[in-house]
Amino acid sequence: MQKIDLLYFVLPIVLWPVVFLVFNASFIYAMSVAAVILALFTVWRHREFITWKKKKSFIKIITMGIIGAIILYLIFLMGYYLATYLGLVQYVHLVYSLIYSQASTMAIAILLALIGICEEIYWRGGVQGYIEKNSKRFKSIPWAISTAYYSIVHLTTLNPILVLAAFFVGLTTSLLAKRYGIAASAIAHVFWIEAIIIFLPVIAIH
Repeated sequence: MQKIDLLYFVLPIVLWPVVFLVFNASFIYAMSVAAVILALFTVWRHREFITWKKKKSFIKIITMGIIGAIILYLIFLMGYYLATYLGLVQYVHLVYSLIYSQASTMAIAILLALIGICEEIYWRGGVQGYIEKNSKRFKSIPWAISTAYYSIVHLTTLNPILVLAAFFVGLTTSLLAKRYGIAASAIAHVFWIEAIIIFLPVIAIH
């Protein structure tokens, strides 16, 4: 592996704590910049691993993406009640407060969509595609490795709820990307994050 590729894979470990711990006062903007950097790095260095669409119809890809978003939302809804029961709900509210306090609703919605698409290009496009094409040991389970790494990177946020959230988002979108391409995983990511943050946040459900 060349040094530039090593940097490519290590970069999230550097960016995530910077975004969540150093620039948390400007979280939504910092996260957008980090996601764009990763996406552009992928397009520059590993665009051959980006599979937007597998041999499926557009209708099926869109449908599966929306189903993935619904599944994720339901998981997070149950997770919110579980976090409340376990006394960890403050970690959920912390994430919402980081986002809501920094921009208008319209700006947040646009930036969340940008983050969702860019993360899919990097994690489920570049990273997962690279593993599938270049790793003999993990060639059959690139989705598991990308999910694991996506979850591990979120340990740097020092928020246990975010680590669990990353696992479920990573698992769902990685499986969608493997079967349908990252168009489906991007649809799932964007629809879910817009629903959970903008249209029907779990903290507003009683």
